[in-house]
Amino acid sequence: MNKFLLFLIFTSLIYSQQQTDIPWPTLANTDWPMIKHDPQFTGRSPYKGPQTPTIIWTRDLEDGIFSGPVIGDEGYLYFGTYYDYPVIQAFSDYFYCYDSTGNYVWDYKLGRNRPPQSGILIDSSNTIYFGSLDKYLYALNPDGTLKWEFETSAPIVELAIPNIDLQGNIYITNGLGRLYSIKPDGTLNWDTTYESGFFNKSPVFSPDGNTIYIAGRDSNLFALNLDGSLKWKFSCKKIQKAAIIDNDENIYFIANAGEPFYFYSIYPDGQIRWINEELYFTSYSMPTIDHNGNIYTIATDKDCCPYYKALVSLTNTGDFRWKYLLNDEESDDFWQPLICDSEGTVYFGSTFGYNYYAISSDGTLKWKLPLEFNSQQVDNTSAISRDGTLYIGVHNLSLVTNQKKTLIAIKDTSTVSVDEIKTISNDYSLSQNYPNPFNPATTIMFSLPVSAQVTLKVYDVLGREAASLVDSYKEAGSHSLKFDASNLTSGIYFYQLKAGEYIETKKLILQK
Repeated sequence: MNKFLLFLIFTSLIYSQQQTDIPWPTLANTDWPMIKHDPQFTGRSPYKGPQTPTIIWTRDLEDGIFSGPVIGDEGYLYFGTYYDYPVIQAFSDYFYCYDSTGNYVWDYKLGRNRPPQSGILIDSSNTIYFGSLDKYLYALNPDGTLKWEFETSAPIVELAIPNIDLQGNIYITNGLGRLYSIKPDGTLNWDTTYESGFFNKSPVFSPDGNTIYIAGRDSNLFALNLDGSLKWKFSCKKIQKAAIIDNDENIYFIANAGEPFYFYSIYPDGQIRWINEELYFTSYSMPTIDHNGNIYTIATDKDCCPYYKALVSLTNTGDFRWKYLLNDEESDDFWQPLICDSEGTVYFGSTFGYNYYAISSDGTLKWKLPLEFNSQQVDNTSAISRDGTLYIGVHNLSLVTNQKKTLIAIKDTSTVSVDEIKTISNDYSLSQNYPNPFNPATTIMFSLPVSAQVTLKVYDVLGREAASLVDSYKEAGSHSLKFDASNLTSGIYFYQLKAGEYIETKKLILQK
């Protein structure tokens, strides 16, 4: 019996490798602070995602969402839009902040007619970083004002995800294959390249933060020290997406060794760990790894049809677990980075917009959500919040603007509190003031599903009325106002919205 138990334990260690979240104090301590969630690009959330495709709200952003969303402090959503207006040779070039209920907070216009296409990152000071086709890396303050901008020598393109080391330095690649290390104040540490240049995607960090892994443009995976010097390189061909790193610093990526693409795992010293050559992997989508060390990626189902794709799961040792055939449309593809939740459920959308999927860790379909149009495209990673909300950003491939349902929030209604259900079902909302803390002015936003008599008042901590901001009849829709507290003393206050039977109160902090 003892021998049998030892055998079971040994077997479980071979085929399952427990993964934990790695502390990273320079990254924002939020639900989803960067594209792919963490500096190891696991795409793994510590929270359980939605078990049903229950849409709690959608927003129609005319230019669609190309990068993001990520989740910042107080649940704010950050994302970049993209639309090419070919007739007038113009692009949308806005970066947005919305709150967790889907209300507009602020936007930042780049002003150079080149949209933000890169990934997004938030550091521990709540500074927001993203790159743009105008060659700049931007750092924005939490209120949407510019902190600094750094010019690289070439456009920062799609899925060039900023990353951050344990000292707070920001790393980004540009379209010419150079890697930049930039100090938190926006000045240059160093920039470098090797051989034919780095692939214009993303640098990834080892769990101890001492090694940078980045793919070469034509060949090789490079391991760099924090000063940009070469530690080692692994010879291979065409790594077209960033690697992912597990807790033991094993490295996983898809590369071309002729045709088709194969799945590689190598040790921290650059030696081969294993290669899976049995499946026709695709190079377009970044894999994800769950808390048991199981890996999920996209492959072509050669046994069925070369045009159909499948979600494939491998063990940590590279052995095949299962595949789920994604056979709704022959022409469909899957370029979005995969993510998974705390239970190993994998979430991803189809590139050409037919469906969004949730597939369980055992390879069964949990749910499938048809998107609004067959021309909608899911390019960048989704995000999962601690309350189980899944945020999805899409954009329309059509030449027609006025895009529908480009920001989607999905959440199980069974996990929603009574008050939240009231807000969702009636579509009343009172947003958190921004900025908060503030001095002396802040913006307050609220939404009404129907016209109503509205009062909005500010109270001190003793419940005394400090200001009356609204006491009038308001039309249905979104409303915004600026509260100037110049005549009030520093401290904690509360603002309360009443509209019909709807009442909601939030806290604000005045710091003079």
